[in-house]
Amino acid sequence: MSQSISTQEISRTHPAKTYNKNWQKVKAAIEGYLYLLPSLIILTIFVFIPIVTSFKLSLTRIAPFGNKTIDVGFGNYTRLFSDPDYLNSLKVSLLFTLSTVPTGLILAVTLAIALSYPLKRLSWFHRLLIFVPIVISSAVTGVLFKWIYHPVVGYLNYLLSLIGIQGPNWLSSKDWALISVAMAVVWRQLGFNVIIALAGIQNIDGTYYEAAKVDGANLWHRVRHITLPLLSPTLFFLFLINVINSLQTFGEINILTEGGPGGATNTMLYSIYYDAFVGTPFRGYASAQAYLLFILILIMSFLQFKGFGKKVHYQ
Repeated sequence: MSQSISTQEISRTHPAKTYNKNWQKVKAAIEGYLYLLPSLIILTIFVFIPIVTSFKLSLTRIAPFGNKTIDVGFGNYTRLFSDPDYLNSLKVSLLFTLSTVPTGLILAVTLAIALSYPLKRLSWFHRLLIFVPIVISSAVTGVLFKWIYHPVVGYLNYLLSLIGIQGPNWLSSKDWALISVAMAVVWRQLGFNVIIALAGIQNIDGTYYEAAKVDGANLWHRVRHITLPLLSPTLFFLFLINVINSLQTFGEINILTEGGPGGATNTMLYSIYYDAFVGTPFRGYASAQAYLLFILILIMSFLQFKGFGKKVHYQ
């Protein structure tokens, strides 16, 4: 009690010191916001304002006559669930994700484990070769694989002909078009996945492997019972990032197939692009698709955290 009274007496006798302390706090807060101001301005112009504008746009459509914008409320959203083309793009997006994510992660982990074992003198060269695709843009990847998949002069069909197999018209076949685009995307993302997985493997304490060798564990047992469990945080991160990237793939699809043939590679993102800029402009309808894509990514991310987050070992 006496201590609190003395504190009050000191604050009364030294009002200037109390004022200076409060001013220093306000000054520090203002200084912090000033540092953040450039980023906040950029985010407001390029993120927050477009988000609000596109949502307002998703509630409108252009009248067929007079080119007048009219409000339709959530009519664009309800129309999507009865549109067979949009439902097809949803199915194609899920199939594309299922074909790229597991394949890419399995290849990445396998290569990362291989690079973490012998041939250390050559490992830097192998890492360089594997990492090269990540610095190539999606447009360059599309052009490269369009040349590889060419039915007449493409290298892929030429290599198949050497073993007596007649290759299909990869990009014009409904059965092979989606797989062809998926292989191009897996190749481009492989470098990033391998580097992240390799970094995770190298952070595992080597004493675990030494103890396993003493107990007689072979390579497969060490990978299964040590590497994969301790690599689970890295695998969870890669799984989450790859799902999001697969749902947002655009460059390879635009260059290789343009959503064809017959909508076989028309993903949700490409459908947004086509409805907004290529065909008859339905920008309100495309904005509604964009928000549903955002909701789908949000739901899938939440399910991944709930489904796989508990199985991740952080120690």
